[in-house]
Amino acid sequence: MKFNFSLDVAIALTLITVFLFTSGQIYLNGYLGYFLVDPIALNFSVQDKIYLGFFKGINQLLYLCTACLIMFFLRYIFVYFDLAKKLDTKLLTYIPKNERSPEKVLRIHNSQQYDELDKNYSAVVINSLLILALLWGTFQAFIYIEKKSKIVAEKVMNNLDVLPKIKIEEQSDKTVRYLLKCGSTLCAVIDEKKNVSMVEPKNVVYLSSNFDKKAS
Repeated sequence: MKFNFSLDVAIALTLITVFLFTSGQIYLNGYLGYFLVDPIALNFSVQDKIYLGFFKGINQLLYLCTACLIMFFLRYIFVYFDLAKKLDTKLLTYIPKNERSPEKVLRIHNSQQYDELDKNYSAVVINSLLILALLWGTFQAFIYIEKKSKIVAEKVMNNLDVLPKIKIEEQSDKTVRYLLKCGSTLCAVIDEKKNVSMVEPKNVVYLSSNFDKKAS
């Protein structure tokens, strides 16, 4: 088993970044979608989504990394003890001799990959199963993150006081509003009557009562 450390690290970092970005996007879709807000309208940056994905999906990422290490270890044992060849030999005994493939098969010129596939059929199957299991675990992690975001949104809807209280600088009315999320261009806010609106970040003023709660 040959490794290229720089290439392996680059691939690992890329996969982790993609996972965190996707986790952040899914969380925003689940959370803001509960309030009928499209995250695209708020224009979240890539850094925002990766940052949010780190805090909301770090546990799932650690679980997947642990699963990868376990799968890598199992595959190493499988290859080190040459279990693939033993498994192929064992499976071959269940196939009638007249139905087995001939030991020597004529191949076209320069097609050694077919021979390698025949010799390591079990190893290829095991690798494929491990990859499918990892993909299934990744999808389950995304599903969990989306469900968690909707649960958080439901709790927020039932108790708006958990959100920061704000006022809109350009508006003269004294309606109490709460900040849901702020993107690069717009912020989603909700009032006591559960009306959701979009405002520019520069017009959002955080009330001093938010800091009084933290101090107490």
